[in-house]
Amino acid sequence: MFSIICCSINPQAADRLRANIEATCGVPFEFIAYDNRGRSDGLCKVYNACAARARYDILCFVHEDVEFLTEGWGRIIAAKLAEPDCGVIGFAGSILKLRRLSGWHNGGGDLRAHYVQYMRGGHHPIDVNPEGLDFSPVVTLDGLCLLVRRDVWSETLFDQQTFTGFHGYDIDFTLAVACRYRNYVCNKVMVEHFSTGGYSREWLRTMKRLHHKWRSRLPIFATPLPKGEIDRYERVSESYFIRFMWQKGCFYERNFGHGVQYIARYPFSGHAWILLPKYVIYKLRALLNKKKGGK
Repeated sequence: MFSIICCSINPQAADRLRANIEATCGVPFEFIAYDNRGRSDGLCKVYNACAARARYDILCFVHEDVEFLTEGWGRIIAAKLAEPDCGVIGFAGSILKLRRLSGWHNGGGDLRAHYVQYMRGGHHPIDVNPEGLDFSPVVTLDGLCLLVRRDVWSETLFDQQTFTGFHGYDIDFTLAVACRYRNYVCNKVMVEHFSTGGYSREWLRTMKRLHHKWRSRLPIFATPLPKGEIDRYERVSESYFIRFMWQKGCFYERNFGHGVQYIARYPFSGHAWILLPKYVIYKLRALLNKKKGGK
């Protein structure tokens, strides 16, 4: 029933994932672990190649640092994917994708999520489901785990010509599927993710490449929104991305001047005045980290 596809650089982690799925899935599956050690093949290339030789009709593209916490999750996912208009199911996503440069969500109430994030030595449940649905409609999904029918994947494929590395593949693929089907965050199955991701110059270049590819189609929404609400999301998203770049130490992409310009344009917005203290905090953190790294 399920073909579990994992791009692996750690055989022990892949073995743990296989054992976890065997204990929790509850339905037949095959496990395809692509050994990417010493190759560094991009995820789009790996996922397409593995999906092409998979035996089953449900594909599960999953990171090897994921653990399924809900027993019998296979039956829950399979039942939803059986709906003809169902696209990709994941565990963290956004109800919209704006023209403004961003990752897979925008920081303005667009997040839908149901998973546990391991970070700073602790397990942090993230449960954002304001409508109280079993499956929340979204446009984009984070690539920690993507589940999709084979026929839906075969209509879109992962764009291995444009996305040759390890970023952007999830947003691009789920956007492509969202143009034909409806994507969802699953609120009935819990997983844990043990990586917080990497944000670098390569990640930024990939996001810019993605936005260039989709520039004529954005914005895309899971459900229609009024113009005023779209404008609000645009304002919040801009502020969020500035703070996000500062938090990740990417001051070369968004500097203090960008914060000042935002405040000048939206002087009465709380999202504007939070920028100044955030800049001080993140800049000091970056300087301290640099000092520690230099010792």
